[in-house]
Amino acid sequence: MANRNAYPSMNGGLGRFYLDFLFTLNGAASPSGTNGLGTIDGCSPTFFASIVRTGTGVLVVTMADSWNRLVACPADVDDTPNDGAYATVGNVTNEATSTPLVFTIRTRAAAGALTDYSARTCRVSLALRNTTAGK
Repeated sequence: MANRNAYPSMNGGLGRFYLDFLFTLNGAASPSGTNGLGTIDGCSPTFFASIVRTGTGVLVVTMADSWNRLVACPADVDDTPNDGAYATVGNVTNEATSTPLVFTIRTRAAAGALTDYSARTCRVSLALRNTTAGK
């Protein structure tokens, strides 16, 4: 077993900001609450303007603020039923502008088809860059 004390928490990259959050998927509707932000956990919902379902398995996330770059953004869907559900991220827009950053989360069945899930948790981990220095 690894000595967990030997590996302290680290991060790297100039101007990096890490934001982890989760929310509950709501089937054929946007997540519950005002602007789809009612079930956000793990961080303050004030980081976001909205999470809106725009089609089957498609959720558009709009940040409340602009960011220079979305460096990394893994997302996943709770797979407790062991049916192979997963999530992908794409369509990142408004990087390095004064307009709030926008990205799309797609929830998918094991075979890859876009799928709406109800009462499952979607977990997202953002690595954002807040500066143009050091790129």
